[in-house]
Amino acid sequence: MTPRVAVVYHSRRGTMRSLAEAAAAGARAYGAEVRLLRVADDGAGPASPHEEAGAEDVLWADGLVLASPTYFGNVSAPFKRFLDGTTKLWWDGLLTDRVVTGMTASTCEHGGREATLLTLYQSAHHWGAWTLGACPGLPGDPDHPADPAGPSRQGVGGNPYGLAVTALRDGGVAQEDRAAAWELGRRLAEAAARARSGGPLVPAGAVRSRVTVVHCAEDETVRLLAQECAAGARELGAEVRLRRLTGPGVRRESCLPARAGGAPAAAAVDPADVAWADSVVFGAPVRAGAVAAPLLGFLQTLEPPAGPGPLAGKPASGFVCTARPHAGSESALLSLHHVLHHCGAVVVPPGYTDPVVFEAGGNPYGTSHARSAGVLPTDQALAAARHQGRRMALAGDRLRRRPAPGAGAASETPLEKELT
Repeated sequence: MTPRVAVVYHSRRGTMRSLAEAAAAGARAYGAEVRLLRVADDGAGPASPHEEAGAEDVLWADGLVLASPTYFGNVSAPFKRFLDGTTKLWWDGLLTDRVVTGMTASTCEHGGREATLLTLYQSAHHWGAWTLGACPGLPGDPDHPADPAGPSRQGVGGNPYGLAVTALRDGGVAQEDRAAAWELGRRLAEAAARARSGGPLVPAGAVRSRVTVVHCAEDETVRLLAQECAAGARELGAEVRLRRLTGPGVRRESCLPARAGGAPAAAAVDPADVAWADSVVFGAPVRAGAVAAPLLGFLQTLEPPAGPGPLAGKPASGFVCTARPHAGSESALLSLHHVLHHCGAVVVPPGYTDPVVFEAGGNPYGTSHARSAGVLPTDQALAAARHQGRRMALAGDRLRRRPAPGAGAASETPLEKELT
């Protein structure tokens, strides 16, 4: 089936429009049906031939390239109004499992570009969308071969979260930046084609993906969430590896009871367990607003110095436990997402994709449990973890597949021709 891609931009000087046009060309070169759209803006700006975007375009699309200039480390006000216009669709649960990537520009190198992309993705995660950062395999990814003369992630600033460029006063855009936007649009279209390869609901035992659940097993709260997450993945037929973190910094919390039920300890994790998997879930206690050091240390071994690493292109998400409800339940997961983008993963959070998410506290970024509600996870938190495991099994099954026949038929179009 042909993927449908909406490229939605806000542009006052022409920079974002130029990048959006290049991204749309890349998506079309893959074989996607594309809508190139602008957001409504009362301010002065260059005339645009493109139609105005609406919430119905988000509903139509399998994948979205969202492009906004950086304003005070955030998207522009017109673009935020566009996002807010999707509230009714979000409330009705109609925006889940779209693939989203972002583009932005600012006049100085460190003017909030990273913050803008990350904030944009937070909105997408509330939808239950999957977020796709910059390709870590440019150049050198065998699944995404690049033109040797084309862009690299390093060549456009090394931003792993998406495309961020310098906005020139005259609205001009460097050829390298346009080429990077083209590649991002093409890659987004391919991910969207894979993501839509199955229906939203599948019967038990219907998927054939491999899921690895990596967790701090010395923390009984985290261990129980990990077991429930693994059980959810197995419900849909996934093959699961439950793996524990080892090494310096791994410790048992003094407030926790001894290991429940006499369950044997999981095997120690190895990077090969991540390479084996189609999707990966990470769990840890929160310390000082971030995931515990053992998990962060392990993740740092997965960030590729050049080319793709074992997480590249794979769905990934996380779950945490905290001392109190607002002691990092959200911030730790958001910072974990940052690391996952650096590793080239596709972030697939729970979003508001099932009533159990609301019942467990309504955290759209990942399952969380606060020990102030009880030392061990509540039934609601365990149900949310099981749902997250099912969701990761399904995402892994979809993204591991090759696109449907006919998708990408136009991918041989020369890059230079597409950008003229």
